[in-house]
Amino acid sequence: MKYFVFVALLFLLGCGQKEERRKVDEIPMGYVGKARINPYLAAEKYLDQQGWDVESSRTWSNYDDETQMIIVPGSFLQTKGMAMRVLDWVNQGGNLVITIEGGEPDRNDFTESDSGMGAFETEDYAGLAHVLEQFKISSSQYSYQAVEDNSKNRGHLSRPWELVKTKEEWGGHSLEFEGEVGLKIEKGRNWTQSEDGKSRMVGMNYGAGEVLVLAHARPFRNPYLARADHAEFLDHLSGRYGSAGKIVFLYGSANSFFGLVWKEGWMVVIAGLILLVAWLWMRIPRFGPILRDNLVKHQPYGESLITSARFLWRTGELGHLVRPLRAQLKSENQGDPASFYDRLAEESGLPRYEVVEAFTIDPPKDPSHILKVAQKLQVLFKR
Repeated sequence: MKYFVFVALLFLLGCGQKEERRKVDEIPMGYVGKARINPYLAAEKYLDQQGWDVESSRTWSNYDDETQMIIVPGSFLQTKGMAMRVLDWVNQGGNLVITIEGGEPDRNDFTESDSGMGAFETEDYAGLAHVLEQFKISSSQYSYQAVEDNSKNRGHLSRPWELVKTKEEWGGHSLEFEGEVGLKIEKGRNWTQSEDGKSRMVGMNYGAGEVLVLAHARPFRNPYLARADHAEFLDHLSGRYGSAGKIVFLYGSANSFFGLVWKEGWMVVIAGLILLVAWLWMRIPRFGPILRDNLVKHQPYGESLITSARFLWRTGELGHLVRPLRAQLKSENQGDPASFYDRLAEESGLPRYEVVEAFTIDPPKDPSHILKVAQKLQVLFKR
């Protein structure tokens, strides 16, 4: 009966209304391999096919005169020291392109909804603030009318952007910019048209080189290089700044490994140092409280003497063990040896032949024999 009820329940469950399938929301994961790590890989490959000498790097090297143009994200300039190194290179004839937003290497263009770091904090990016202050560049909120139907797109095209055209004397290229960062410069060049004085791209001379600041890195990143006039604009910059040398894309961080550890986990580092000092105070001898040594082992004098005698026997120098006692006793001799031996035998109570043996036997027969000779000499010394 119970089996019949079980089968009936299964039948009733199968006769219910068919549940609608749940919709699966597919999330694009973006590039894989090198393109996932290097956001400028497409630009690098493009310039390489065009015949330019180009490379990419995660760290700043001691670049020389052969490197003519470096494209670097604003987040790379985290310290004032790094900014000064970069400006020294520009002053000697280098050309620097800085992108305020969107140049971070760990940013996924296909999933992240924001456009970059936005209005940065001075204490977090002291190097970038130093560069902008050096050239009297100010960044502020920038409002724009986004391109229509952006909301219908997905992935890397889901964020709003505007189409900006550079001035004709700078190539007249149409570029896509996103984010809300606008730039103003007191003494320099606005590469794009602006009504309220805010621009998406400014430039200025510095020493023997030149600095170009973009509000966003979108024109250089992998998914967008083929859009608008981004490739032509990159080719224009290469011909203007990098025709006589190497072009470098920097996409890493200016922080060293230890600097990153200190920045993100300084509390753990301090706690570890305190524990290390406490451990050293407890473990290192004479560094902490002096503890009683329970490993001290006492042994009779005779055993030490036997051990020394065996060592001297193996090295053939047994005479060293009794020579000082013999010399000290002989210094008391005022007459001939025969009378001296008689006097020592009388005063010590030892037989005369043992006294003579203690002074004359050389070398002893074995280690135990030398021990007996040393004992007799001790008796004569203490008589």
